[in-house]
Amino acid sequence: MRYKLMLSVLVFCASMAFAQDGILSGKVMGPDGEVVSGANVVLAGDAIVGGNTGTISDDEGAFRLEGLPAGIYQLRITHIGFRPLVLDGLGIVAGGELELALALEAEVIFLDQNVVSASRRQEKILDAPASVSVVEAKDIRDRPALSIAEHIRDLPAVDFSQTGLAQANVVVRGFNNIFSGALLTLTDNRIARVPSLRLNSYNFIPVTNDDIERIEVVLGPGSALYGPNSSSGVMHIITQSPFNSAGTKVNFGVGERSVRKVGVRHAGQAGAKLGYKISAQYYAGNDWEYIDPVEQTARAANPALKARDFDLERKSAELRLDYKATEDLTAVFAAGYNDADNIELTGLGAGMARGWLSGYYQARLLWKDWFAQVYQNWSDAGDTFLLRDGNPIIDNSKLTAFQIQHAVSLGVRQHFTYGADVLFTRPDTEGSVNGGNEDDDEINEFGAYLQSETALTDMLDLVVALRYDEHNRTVDAEISPRAALVFKPKETQTLRLTFNRAFSTPSSLNLYLDLRSTPDAFGTGAIFAPSLGFSPSIDVRAQGTYRKGFDQGWTFARSANGRPQFRSPFAPVAGLGTADYIDLDDPLFTNVMWGLARGGVINQLTGIFEPLVAVQLQAQGLDQATAEATAAALTAQFPNLVPEQLAGLRNALMTLNTAKVAAGDPAPFDAATDVFDVPLTRPTITSTYEFGYKGVIGKKLVVAADFYRTKTEDFVGPLQVQTPNVFLDPQALAAALGPEIGARFADPDNADIAATVAVLDGMNLPGAVVGNGNGSAVDELTMLFAAGAASIPFGTVTPEQAYDPTAVSLTYRNFGEVTINGIDLSLAYFPNEQLSLNGNYSYVDNTLFKNVDGIADVALNAPGNKAKLGGSYAFRDLPLALGAQFRYVGSFRQNSGVYAGEVDSYAALDLNLGYQLPLEHDLRLGMKVSNVLDNKYRTFVGAPQIGRLLFAQLATSF
Repeated sequence: MRYKLMLSVLVFCASMAFAQDGILSGKVMGPDGEVVSGANVVLAGDAIVGGNTGTISDDEGAFRLEGLPAGIYQLRITHIGFRPLVLDGLGIVAGGELELALALEAEVIFLDQNVVSASRRQEKILDAPASVSVVEAKDIRDRPALSIAEHIRDLPAVDFSQTGLAQANVVVRGFNNIFSGALLTLTDNRIARVPSLRLNSYNFIPVTNDDIERIEVVLGPGSALYGPNSSSGVMHIITQSPFNSAGTKVNFGVGERSVRKVGVRHAGQAGAKLGYKISAQYYAGNDWEYIDPVEQTARAANPALKARDFDLERKSAELRLDYKATEDLTAVFAAGYNDADNIELTGLGAGMARGWLSGYYQARLLWKDWFAQVYQNWSDAGDTFLLRDGNPIIDNSKLTAFQIQHAVSLGVRQHFTYGADVLFTRPDTEGSVNGGNEDDDEINEFGAYLQSETALTDMLDLVVALRYDEHNRTVDAEISPRAALVFKPKETQTLRLTFNRAFSTPSSLNLYLDLRSTPDAFGTGAIFAPSLGFSPSIDVRAQGTYRKGFDQGWTFARSANGRPQFRSPFAPVAGLGTADYIDLDDPLFTNVMWGLARGGVINQLTGIFEPLVAVQLQAQGLDQATAEATAAALTAQFPNLVPEQLAGLRNALMTLNTAKVAAGDPAPFDAATDVFDVPLTRPTITSTYEFGYKGVIGKKLVVAADFYRTKTEDFVGPLQVQTPNVFLDPQALAAALGPEIGARFADPDNADIAATVAVLDGMNLPGAVVGNGNGSAVDELTMLFAAGAASIPFGTVTPEQAYDPTAVSLTYRNFGEVTINGIDLSLAYFPNEQLSLNGNYSYVDNTLFKNVDGIADVALNAPGNKAKLGGSYAFRDLPLALGAQFRYVGSFRQNSGVYAGEVDSYAALDLNLGYQLPLEHDLRLGMKVSNVLDNKYRTFVGAPQIGRLLFAQLATSF
């Protein structure tokens, strides 16, 4: 039932008394004449010390304010479940009493809250054909934060992986990743990602907290309207218009970890038609610390590599001009700039952002029901570099977009929205990221859409949409349908049944990445270069699936028997080139391998063997000089025990396991039998069926529930090793080597050295050699050489499209099909004007898909269970508001780039405070304590542990 505003002054009397001060009294009633107790009554005026005074209505709805100086006042009455009532120009006279009878209009909580992100036009949140959550400006004000992303952390279905003080990877309903851009993030209709990297770096978005009007988060796919790369939902940051937010706001903040922050925003008008606003922000601090063992190892090998700098800093500014030519025509021009220094995790390890500049230019035109815009995002990575190898990250990319949209209504029951988008992505990495693809790495996308909204009845709406998209690197166009039935049996209740098909296109990295991650990953270059005169190093390299001249992705060369061929950095030893293909089990090259391994193991063992023999001889009575000379002579005979050529050698394939590397496993390889071609990266298709409910119960309780089933086809997994390394098979090697060593032990010419090494038979050194006590060292020596030789990677099965023919290659692979079923529940309860309680819970039935398509596991990189519970309380008699949020995040398996492993569950409690200081001018204290109990937790493998952070901010406006 709708209620119209009823304000009636039923009784007005002024009774003169002898007192010098006036009195205001009255009674507060509801729209049907019912008593409203507990209403907040605030009287404001210049004549009152402090600017205002107040009380609450009693059990009879009555209130009374005495001792009021004569003057003109504003009266404000508020109560949960009713619209605020404001009366201006109330006159209080000395010695008089003003008595009022007030009727409040009923208000259903959130009934008139409008959103634009679900349908790309304004509509009530209960009418939206999707699940939408909103963070309002007042919530942002009371919870000061360094990152915009923090404001949505406690919303339903949000997976928030914090990787630093202001850095985070955020998605909804899973499939999170390091360096993620899965959640389509918009600022005033502009895509806010880093252009070619498609990275949601929230600390690169130059919006200040004071400028945000609200943040909308749409759960589930949005491709039917937003096009590519909105299959995982939409986050839309909407800022304030300068026409309705005039004034200046300044804030200063300090906190733990040396955090300091300052922000300013000013808006105004130059005449009736031109509005302007400008904002700027600066913050700095000491980031949460994490020591990467891979970086430590790399710096030990190359001291020139720079260590992490945990000091982060950010400077940003924005300017916007609104020109309202007529009531129907408005032009908006905006520009933003950001400068950031911080650590950012990538799929190849952590990067050190140094002077990373980014910004945008945007022009929008709104005329009646038409909307058009053009914008360009730009990036300049400055002196950014990867910490594991020191390689620079150069990114001077740009994204240019042209968009147009029109809405038209046919009567009152039919509404159409249609439009078109053109996106041009132009990477420019100067070879540092896209390597060999640098001159052929553009992305061109075009899309058009139509949405129909039909009111079938007064309670039932049908929404259908269709979108067509083309991409210059994909073979087929994409069609994205959307359908929704929205049933609204009453004004406060909505049921939704929806279907969405959405897609995400291959990113610039998926297609064009060409970047060395780890040079000389196994140390073969450093070990063998002195003896060979060249460096047979095997690097780890990440490469996308596209290469000019190849439109089928990655393919592998095979020998006549169907087994894959490999390439080796040791090929020059055999008179071959490193790009030449070699058959597995080739008898000539397996003996080249053995010869190299034999020499390496001999050099290693003799370096240990000679001083041990010298000590043993001295113990037998020889003087030091004689003992050392004898030991050297015996050691020189050591190679006589080991054959230079062997028959029957075979190769073994082993694939580097990045999870084991991250865990520090000394044996980081998994057995492999074959390789699989990697097709050119295809769009990921997401189909979602969803049933949702949102409603208000009894004016005080808001309930939302979403049940969904999402099928993802051709899911693009993280960077993973696709190329096994080639080793000598240890069993075949031991079988061939044992008899040969035995024969040399039996040779009388080797009697002295055989007797000397016989000590191995009685040794017990786990992990090195354990003698079997059979009276001979043949078995022990065979084991030492077989184990040592079989641990050396001699080559790599690389694709024909590889820029580096011998590198271990990581790339992105489409995985067949995965399906998840999930539930998102949320409650908000407002028992009175002062107190609000909220909570939400999300469940996903599967977080790890084993051996998808027989290729690899696919991880959701998000928990199966997460819950949040919180509340806030605003004191009646004090300008003080307190809030608390408890969050629980379950454990999950992570596999993202070079970071893989288990992420433990954790729980954290956050507190916040807002206090309006009792001063003549506006000054508000905001304070937030994240993880108040300092229960340290890690949200992603490779990320630092997050502890307590107290941050306090003073804000003023004038």
